[in-house]
Amino acid sequence: MALIGTVPRRCVNLPPGSLRTLLSTITSGTVLKGAAVDEFYHRFGTWVGAPYVFGTGSGRSAFQLALEALGLPKGAEIIFPVLTFPVIPLVAKILGYQPVFCDVDPVTFNSGPEHIEPKITDRTGAILATHLFGQPCPIKQIVELARQHDIRVMEDCAHACGVRIDGQPAGTFGDIGVFSFAEGKNMPCFGGGAIVTADENIATRAQAVLADTELPDMKQTVQHAASIWLMWLLTRPLVFGLTVYPALRLKLLLGQPLMDSKVGNDLLDEFASRRPEIRRFTNLQAAIGLLQLEHVDTFNDGARNNAQALTDQLGQVDGIGVPSCEGSDHIYVYYPLTIDPDKRDALRHHLLKYGIDSKNTDMANCTRLKLFQTAQSQNQPEPMTEASLLEVCVYPVIPRKRMGEIARAIREFAKA
Repeated sequence: MALIGTVPRRCVNLPPGSLRTLLSTITSGTVLKGAAVDEFYHRFGTWVGAPYVFGTGSGRSAFQLALEALGLPKGAEIIFPVLTFPVIPLVAKILGYQPVFCDVDPVTFNSGPEHIEPKITDRTGAILATHLFGQPCPIKQIVELARQHDIRVMEDCAHACGVRIDGQPAGTFGDIGVFSFAEGKNMPCFGGGAIVTADENIATRAQAVLADTELPDMKQTVQHAASIWLMWLLTRPLVFGLTVYPALRLKLLLGQPLMDSKVGNDLLDEFASRRPEIRRFTNLQAAIGLLQLEHVDTFNDGARNNAQALTDQLGQVDGIGVPSCEGSDHIYVYYPLTIDPDKRDALRHHLLKYGIDSKNTDMANCTRLKLFQTAQSQNQPEPMTEASLLEVCVYPVIPRKRMGEIARAIREFAKA
């Protein structure tokens, strides 16, 4: 059993000095409030290229803030890609909007104008243009389509923090860009999220919404930050190999689930009973964000290089698809392999035996989830299924040499 050189399914990316920052904000009493918030807004806005930035306690809260800041009439339809993180359209539904789902490209997993336009009606208020897995969608064409119909555009940049499209940062093409700083993303800030906009009216409404929100609980904030720092430690390849990996191998031997988080209907059942609330961005999160801004571009470059190495060394493998990056600035927050759903678990188990953990995607085909079921969705053709997607980590903390070993393990499985 490989213990050294293992690959976690997801490596938490915290910048140097994160633990020191956590401890210093605790001792100085600045965990919740402090000067770092405004400084982060300024520096993040400069980096992204947006005049207005507003932080929240989570990416989900950021999406809610974006919706409320748009000021759409209740009951308006919002077009989502059918393959997405299902909590996001659920938030829209709970807040009184009608999610409408459009198809996605089977290679990029993103929606383009050709998928969105057939779903536009006179009730459409907004489009959520999503840059899934870190690959930009055709946002320029989507915005042009939206302008023709006088529809708002929100950009879901949860996977695309640092993506540039013809030199322009993702999140600045539509009316609002929505970012997530959760532990599984490329720029985690002990949780958190943000929206950016160049629209003064949207900014005014966002500021008014935030003025009515309360600061989070101090104890819970510190506990959450400490848990994410522990996740960072456990996802260092060496530590992972000596701690979590043996537990995963034992679970595999016993036929038990592999420490997977809730997805699909189970995830929505847990969330649907709670009224979504916007949480404030804390001074601690902002302080970590300032550290992240010093490193995130280098981190993204490292992930790109590892992903390219894996793609090159894999080559053409029968029955297994790799991410497409033709003509785009893909930052590979996740590297999804596409395989026959009946073979996904077998590939996952095969990789684990070689010290390579992997993850079933959190994304879901929303038309198959019970909270979004309609008579129309039941009669639609079958779109891309999430059961065909297996994510592997290509973050730069993993040595380049290991990319070749991952490629060989995948090719071995395909030959078998």
